[in-house]
Amino acid sequence: MSARLQTILELLSCPDDGQPLRLTKAQLLCSGCGRSFPLHGEDLAEILPTRPVQLPISTSAEYRSAYLRLFEQQFKQDSDCLAWGAEETATAGWLRKRRRQVSAVLPLITEGAELNTSVLCDIAAGAGHYTFAYAPKFRLVLHCDLSVQNLSYVSRKAREQHLNNILFLRIDYFRPPFRQSLDRLLCLDTLIRGDGHDPMLLKSITRCLKPTGTAVIDFHNWWHNPLRRLGILPDNFRSNRSYRRSETKTLLREAAFRDARVFPFVQECDLSRRIGRICSKPIPSTRIIYQVRSAVVPS
Repeated sequence: MSARLQTILELLSCPDDGQPLRLTKAQLLCSGCGRSFPLHGEDLAEILPTRPVQLPISTSAEYRSAYLRLFEQQFKQDSDCLAWGAEETATAGWLRKRRRQVSAVLPLITEGAELNTSVLCDIAAGAGHYTFAYAPKFRLVLHCDLSVQNLSYVSRKAREQHLNNILFLRIDYFRPPFRQSLDRLLCLDTLIRGDGHDPMLLKSITRCLKPTGTAVIDFHNWWHNPLRRLGILPDNFRSNRSYRRSETKTLLREAAFRDARVFPFVQECDLSRRIGRICSKPIPSTRIIYQVRSAVVPS
């Protein structure tokens, strides 16, 4: 792992004090506070802050409980675990929709990047649908997650597929180990927790990006299924949050992003086919995808 990790050391910093990290044989060390961060095998490092963040009371109790449980997990490789959204447990229809979004996002995240030299970071990477699809397009992909189960699953799967340009980082995306160091960042299917969570995460993303960096993020569209949102039909989104376009613009403005370009996405239609493009026009988009630029204007 040392050779690959050495190449991204300049991207990493201590999540507590923001100071650079240095690599030893068995761990990463903060050059400021002296904290050590463990390495697991050849491709996985844990770079968590000392303690979890204090989430606002407006964040749901269910999410706060899950967040604390995941943060306190001890890392252990599990050869049998499955991540949420793993292909082995998903239906064919669900996978088709996810792969359509993978295809739709690819030109947005690669636009302007120097492919095969750039590094892509997915800070809530889950089961790795984007990680595995985009790995051939980048020199390195940083697959980041807090869940031990998710990381154990995807790191095992990457080894089985002989994907050698993926590094796995266990991070807390509220206090990630990046300080204006990332050129390309993904955060998808994650801005769904509402007022206490989503603004905090957006501001964290702005702090991760280089002055010239680009992120691709998405929100669930309230208008995609308003009958469920109004309670006329059963709500299958439970305590998660969907947004109107005007609300997403407010969130991006408060996080100080610039050059936010919107790309409505209808996952029910195959946009690679003419009939799919025609049918998608009258349907409210499932997701509101944004390509955003760093909040820091380059000098």
